[in-house]
Amino acid sequence: MMSTKAEISAIILTRFWLITLAAVMVVGHCLAQTPTPLSFEVASVRPASSKPPYTPIPAAGDVKGGPATGDPTRMTFTWVLVRRLLMNAFALPLDQISGSDWVMGQDARFDISAIVPVGATKEQANEMLLSLLKERFHLTYHSEKKNFNLYALVVAKGGPKLKHAAPADGPLPEAPQPGTIATPAPLDRNGFPQLPAGRPGFQGRTESGVTRWTFRMETPQQLLNLLQFQLSPSRTVEKTGLTGPYDFTLEFSNAGLPGPMGRGLAAPSPGEAGQPDAAPDLFTALEKQLGLKLEKSKTQLDVIVIDHMDKQPTEN
Repeated sequence: MMSTKAEISAIILTRFWLITLAAVMVVGHCLAQTPTPLSFEVASVRPASSKPPYTPIPAAGDVKGGPATGDPTRMTFTWVLVRRLLMNAFALPLDQISGSDWVMGQDARFDISAIVPVGATKEQANEMLLSLLKERFHLTYHSEKKNFNLYALVVAKGGPKLKHAAPADGPLPEAPQPGTIATPAPLDRNGFPQLPAGRPGFQGRTESGVTRWTFRMETPQQLLNLLQFQLSPSRTVEKTGLTGPYDFTLEFSNAGLPGPMGRGLAAPSPGEAGQPDAAPDLFTALEKQLGLKLEKSKTQLDVIVIDHMDKQPTEN
């Protein structure tokens, strides 16, 4: 039997309302699943004085407290540059953040005091700081890809020349207390720090553009952590597969390295008056002395581009 026009209209209307209801339920479910941004329990933000409140103080400002510290529920940012706030909030190095001269400069500083919820992690505290910057400075940003140099530490042809760590050959001297500066070790006849066997540690000296390091019970990863400074701003990755621990020394010239220790530095020439034979460059030293090699390539990383950030935060 043929349906009447009224029956057809009723069926169409019913289907319309069923589809609408389903769409509303889906949207409601999605909204319910959207996590609430993490935030500090209380936060105070004020422009900092043009002069440091005390000395000595780090050039980028002082950050104290927070998760994994002795004061996990309170964070204070004293005389802190805007760019350092951004580095903490995004957990990125400075060269992965881009912005205006004001954002990246040396003049914009703020004092922040914040209460962190009990049990929060360092990553969550960073997210809370980002939420604070969005709320109080109306921060907006986007992400772009950028190429960076990448050095991979690998085993050179011929195999590694690292020596397995030796055990202690007698009573160990008292270890430095946590948070204190280690006493410089005496140097051997070749200028390397003399460290006791049987205890993990490393020390180095740099004189006349030549660096000499001594490692005890350490790994290639620890070596690479130090080399990052010499190779900055390039990125590094450890691919030797060697876990150690090892005892080893390394001597190299800083000349020509991109990091701050090598900029504008000329190594002494062999036989130069008053100078020993020139030390090898870092790449040669690694291969000849340790049987390791740095292989250079490119990697793409995210860079945060700051689109907008108010110069004055909203009132507390």
